[in-house]
Amino acid sequence: MSWLGRLFNSTPPPPPPHTVVIPDDIVGQLVGGDEPLQASVEEALRSFIEIRRRTAEHDAEGLPFWLRREAGQKGEIDESLRDRVTQRHAAENDS
Repeated sequence: MSWLGRLFNSTPPPPPPHTVVIPDDIVGQLVGGDEPLQASVEEALRSFIEIRRRTAEHDAEGLPFWLRREAGQKGEIDESLRDRVTQRHAAENDS
């Protein structure tokens, strides 16, 4: 804000559209060594986006972990269902 703005108590201009305010406690955790804050924030955001992408790939069905089936069990389930259907058809044909 210019000195004229402060003199006449005008409101500060709005921040640019892509400005983000990061709390001080998070800034302290992000800043590492000689790396500037911008690089730390960018690295953290890219890591977060990558984690979400991987999670979406592995969680394509959107099921909770306790309802997910193991990859190897799918064939066994299909075979047992096929056997049940075959047995039911055989029982219906016998009667």
